Amino acid sequence: MIADLLAVRWETLAIVVGTIALAVWAFRSPLRRYDDQPEPLEGIAVQVLRPSQPVQIAVIAHDCVLGRARDSGIVFDDAAVSKMHAKLSLDGGVVTLTDLDSTNGTTLNGVRLVGPATLRRGDRIGLGTNQIVFLGAPPESET
Repeated sequence: MIADLLAVRWETLAIVVGTIALAVWAFRSPLRRYDDQPEPLEGIAVQVLRPSQPVQIAVIAHDCVLGRARDSGIVFDDAAVSKMHAKLSLDGGVVTLTDLDSTNGTTLNGVRLVGPATLRRGDRIGLGTNQIVFLGAPPESET
């Protein structure tokens, strides 16, 4: 009887220690100085995927409007895309996507965009039947 109680106590202690170790591991954070700012980007690269057209890589050096209007930074010949559909904004090291009250909306990774969203490498932007893949900073030769 006493051996059974001691076994239960040791098992309980092992579970508690394991849980604490797991919590410490999960909540650890890398050392980061708070005065570190994101590295400013001089431009970004995006991959433009249009139905039945070759893939295009575009390098954007400043804020860019995506849409059907001929003066847009990236032009889409698609009735599902508004003239001024969405905007990519570069602010230091952060790239933000904003829907410009387009008729059909903009999606980010398959979810309809409600407000401005910060982009990460690999994010997929949907405008009608078109896709844009955010590639991040362009290769050194293209800046």
